[in-house]
Amino acid sequence: MKTRLLRLLGPLVALGLATTAAQARDIVRIGVLDYWHTEHSLDQWQPTQDALNRALPDYDFRIEGLDLYALDTGLAEHRLDFVITNPGNYAVLEHDHGISRIATAQNGLPVASTVITRGGMERLTELAGKRLAIVAPEAFGGFQVIWSEMQKVDPRLPAQVELVTTGYPMQRVAEAVLAGRADAGVLRSCMLEDLQTSYPDRFGALTAFALNPEASATTQCATSSAIYPGWPFAKAPQTTPELAKQVAVALLQMKAGNLWTVPLDYQPVHELMRELQIDPYARTVPVSVQEFIDDYREWLIVFAAALMFWALYSVRIETLVRRRTRALDEANAHLKDEMIERQRAEAADRQHLRELEHVARLSILGEMASSIAHELNQPLSAISNYAQGCLLRIKAGRFSEEDMKRASEEMAGQAERAALVVKRIRAFVRKRESQRAPVDMAALLEDSAAIYAASTNRAGVSVDLALADDLPPVMADRVQLQQVILNLVQNAIDAMEETPPQERGLIIRAARHDDPSRGAGLCLSVRDYGHGMTPQAMEHFAEAFYTTKPEGVGLGLALSRSIVEAHEGWMRAEQPEDGQGLRVVIWLPAGDQDEL
Repeated sequence: MKTRLLRLLGPLVALGLATTAAQARDIVRIGVLDYWHTEHSLDQWQPTQDALNRALPDYDFRIEGLDLYALDTGLAEHRLDFVITNPGNYAVLEHDHGISRIATAQNGLPVASTVITRGGMERLTELAGKRLAIVAPEAFGGFQVIWSEMQKVDPRLPAQVELVTTGYPMQRVAEAVLAGRADAGVLRSCMLEDLQTSYPDRFGALTAFALNPEASATTQCATSSAIYPGWPFAKAPQTTPELAKQVAVALLQMKAGNLWTVPLDYQPVHELMRELQIDPYARTVPVSVQEFIDDYREWLIVFAAALMFWALYSVRIETLVRRRTRALDEANAHLKDEMIERQRAEAADRQHLRELEHVARLSILGEMASSIAHELNQPLSAISNYAQGCLLRIKAGRFSEEDMKRASEEMAGQAERAALVVKRIRAFVRKRESQRAPVDMAALLEDSAAIYAASTNRAGVSVDLALADDLPPVMADRVQLQQVILNLVQNAIDAMEETPPQERGLIIRAARHDDPSRGAGLCLSVRDYGHGMTPQAMEHFAEAFYTTKPEGVGLGLALSRSIVEAHEGWMRAEQPEDGQGLRVVIWLPAGDQDEL
């Protein structure tokens, strides 16, 4: 019975002892970069895990597939003892966490990159303006290697490519190209061939490009970049040197599965990162002038050329501005001189016109001189007669107070009559500046009649003055309008020299008249029964220096028309309805009734 019990308990005791021994083994964690998928990473590095467990039975080696971020976190939290990763990530972890390589893988996928597309491509420059799928910006074979190759071809090329980040695992890059989310993608060399072998229907439409023939011959796969040292096996800072030494010896003694060799030189990896200025070589200090020039040489050349062009353009613009400013100044000075000369000419013209008007008034007065003298002679003769009569009565002693009073009143009246004639003549011929004010046309015609009455009486011309009751006032120079009226009357008297005395007549009319284009106003007409004007002479009516008088100079009517037009009116000649004589019509705009 006792023996039988011992036989039953023996295996259980042995199993318990084995479990206790396993629990006593130290666990050693090895983080492996998982760029494909976890099962693939574990299968790929399983021979290494088995070899280490056989060589070092006191330790329990366990491989964990991690992405870039999990590897960094595991080292930071001291949860990993060893790391197997790509050369680029090793350089970063070496700088950030102080890991150190103890061996380098001899077999497995080559550390290089390949560009894949669904179409053809012969040069990296064809990626300009395209979408490029990458696993991550930190991925060495999945981006940084091709980035370096693009910069070698054309430093401007990386900036011309739109990056599409897919994340791990790396086959997502191939799926992004197949789905049309990217025009091209970046994989580790030989990875597309493996995918097409495993899934020909899914990835058969993709093409890998051997842009580096020498590297492609070495890897036996289409390769687009240079080949870099294999994946390193590195220890974490907290791993003891004794364990690291035992692990290194075990790795170098492996004869099958994953083969390892002594650590290789990773200087090419550091040179690539230094050129790209990434990770350990990212700039954290102020950039020197030489570095700035080296980085932006082409942009600086473009900027210098643009600056030079701008400077030349500015100089040219400044020169043109100065030249045109000088020309404008000269033109302005010339215009000022012209304006001064024009003002002087206008002033001279006005002065000349005033002189002509004054001469014309004197001419009119000269033509009326004999009549005016006769007109003045009558009151002077009356005064003389009254004075002589008074003297005779005084000498004879036959006078009374009533007679002397009557004689004095008569002499005073005749003297006032003569003084009024002289006053009107002096006002008419006096030189003065033009002064416009509201003028009552009826009053002006009555005053003018006192001047031309002597001439009409002496010439035997009857005057018919017809004035409407509702004449509007006009804004005018009174003397100038009176000059126009007297000139028209004198011309009419001259035109009737050969007319029979019984037929000589002058009709002066004034009435309200609205001009269709100029508005309200009044119309003044002077009609005579003289010889009139021929159609040819009518065409030259009021034209300067044209006259039908044998001794005329042709200025009277021309000045009259100028005066009327200066008052914004018009003057023209008409053939009367009965065909005898001539009618001169003047229209003047109405002024303001309130100003009278």
